[in-house]
Amino acid sequence: MHIEKFLKYIPAIAISLITVSAGMILYFILRYGVDVPYMDQWEYVRFFDHMAKGTLSFDELFALQCEYRQFFPNLIFVSLGWLTNWNVRYEMLFIFLMACLISYNIYRLVFFTETANLWQKWILIFLANLFIFAPIQYENWLFGVQIEYFMPILCVTTCMLIAFTNTGGFWKLIICMSLATISTFSSVNGLLCWFIIFPVLSMSGTRADYFKEWVPVTLWIFGTVAAITFYFIDYSQPENFPSTYEFFDHPIDAVKYFFGILGNPIRIIHSLDHIIKVGGVLFIIFMALALYILLHYKNKSLLRNAIPWLMMGLYSLMTAGMVMVGRLGFGVYQSLTSRYTSYTLYLVVATLFLTSIVIQHYSQKKHLSNLYSVCLAFLLPFIVYIKVSTYPVAIDDLKNFHTNVIHGKAGLLFINYFSHEKCPVKIYPIHFDELRKRANILDGMGYLRPGLIKTENIQDIEDKESGKIDYGSFDSIIQLNDSTFKASGISRKPGTNLPADAVLLSYDYEQNKSIFFTLNNANEPHWNITFNKFSLPDTSLLLRAWAFDANTGKAFILKGSHNLFIPENTLMSVSTISQLQ
Repeated sequence: MHIEKFLKYIPAIAISLITVSAGMILYFILRYGVDVPYMDQWEYVRFFDHMAKGTLSFDELFALQCEYRQFFPNLIFVSLGWLTNWNVRYEMLFIFLMACLISYNIYRLVFFTETANLWQKWILIFLANLFIFAPIQYENWLFGVQIEYFMPILCVTTCMLIAFTNTGGFWKLIICMSLATISTFSSVNGLLCWFIIFPVLSMSGTRADYFKEWVPVTLWIFGTVAAITFYFIDYSQPENFPSTYEFFDHPIDAVKYFFGILGNPIRIIHSLDHIIKVGGVLFIIFMALALYILLHYKNKSLLRNAIPWLMMGLYSLMTAGMVMVGRLGFGVYQSLTSRYTSYTLYLVVATLFLTSIVIQHYSQKKHLSNLYSVCLAFLLPFIVYIKVSTYPVAIDDLKNFHTNVIHGKAGLLFINYFSHEKCPVKIYPIHFDELRKRANILDGMGYLRPGLIKTENIQDIEDKESGKIDYGSFDSIIQLNDSTFKASGISRKPGTNLPADAVLLSYDYEQNKSIFFTLNNANEPHWNITFNKFSLPDTSLLLRAWAFDANTGKAFILKGSHNLFIPENTLMSVSTISQLQ
C-alpha cells in the first residue's frame, strides 16, 4: 500500500527533476554565455552590414556555409540580430527554447507509443531528459550558431508527433513536407527528415492509410528529390576540410570514429577507447531491438509504437555516418567533439524507449509480469549514476569553454592595437586582418558590447574602483637577453580562482598617464608577458600591470610596479624593487 502511494508521486517528482535539469542549463547559459561572435559567427557579419546598407539578398542567405545550406537558421540569426543588436546570448536562449520543444515532443510521443504504467512512463521521460539537457553539449549551449544543430531534430520530432494526432491526412502531408523543407535548409543532415518521417506517417496514427495512396507518395518523392536537388546546386566541398573519401583509406579509423560519436553522450570513463566500446555496445543493442521489431512486424500495434523510435535512432546513426565521412580526416579523437553529442544523443533516447516497448511486448508474450519493473529498477540507477558521475567533468569543460571565449573577447577589444601574435583572440584564429575589418564594422554599428578600445591611454579605460579591488599583483620582471624581458604575476577575478580576462602592461609617460604596450589573455591566473625593448621608449620607465574586464571594457591596476631603464644603443638594466601602489 505504501509503495502504491509513493508511485503516485513519481510523475510530480519526475517533472520537478526535469525542471531542475533544464533550469541548470538555462543558468549555465545566463552565467557563462559570452556576448561576442565566436568562430563561424564571424562569417555572418556581412549579413548585418548588408542589411544596414539595404543590400542583403535571398541568394546570400541561401548560399552554402561550409557544407551547410542553413537558410532558415540564417533568417533566425538576422531577425534576432536586428531585434537585439546581435546579442548572441539570445541565440543561446533560442537554442534552449528549441531543446524544451524537443523535450515536449518526446513527452507527447511517449504517451502515444508507450503502454507502460503512468509512473513508468515518467521515469523514462526523466531519463531521456537527462540526455536532452546534458551539459556535455556545452559547445551548443554556449555557441548561438548551433541553432542549425537543433533545427533538424526539432522538425523530426514535431513531424513524428503530428503523425500521431487526429489531423487530416492532407494537412499532415503539407505540414510535414514544410517541416522537412525547413530541416533540409538548416543543416546537411536535415535531409534525413525526408527519409525517416514518411515511414512514421505511413505506419502510425489515425491517417496512416492515406500515406499509402499514390498521390501523397508521389508528392513526398517529388519533395525529396526537389530538396536534394536545390540543396546541392553549386555545391562544393570546403577547401580546408578533409577528403570525404578518407574512410576508404582508413576503414578501421572510420569504425572507431563512428562508434566514438555514438558513445560520447554516455561517456562513463573519459577515455577514447572506452567511449568507442560504449558506442559499439549501444549500436549492437539498438540493432538487436530493431531486429526484434522486424521479426514481429506482423504485430501492427508493436510496429506502430516502435516505428518513431526506430526512425529517431536511425536519424542519429545516419547523422553519425555523415559526420564520420566529412570529418574523419581530422582524426579519430575529433569524434569526441562536444557539439556532435546533440546529433547522437537521440540514439540513446530512442534505444531507451525501444527497450521499454520490446520488454513490454516480450514480458506479455512470456507472461513475465515482473520483468519490466526489474529492468527499470536496474536502468534507473545506472543512467542516473552515469549522468551524476560525469556532470562535474562536463561543467568543468563548460567553464573552460567560457574562459576561452571571454579571454578571446578581451583580446578582440584591443584588435586595433595588437598584432595576431600579441593578441591571440581565440575566437577566430585565422584570417586576422579580415577579423579586424569585421570587428570594426560591428563596432561601428554598435553591435559590440563594450566597443573596441579606442585609446592607448589606460587611464581612459580605468575603472573608478581600480586600486580598491584586489585583482592580483605584478610580482617580477627579469631580463632574458639583450633585447627581451619577461614580466610575471598573478591576476584573479575578485572572490574567485578564475584568471582575469586579460592582463595589460603599461609604461608611465607623464604624471598619472600610462600607455599600454602589450597584452596577455592566457587562461591561467599566473601570467607571463614577454616583450621587446623596441616596443618601449629609450628612457627610464615605470611599468605597471592591469587586469582587464571584457564585459565592461574596464581596467584595474594590479599591486606592484617596476622600474625599467632602457638607454639608447646599450644593454638594458632593470630595477626589481617593487613600488607598491
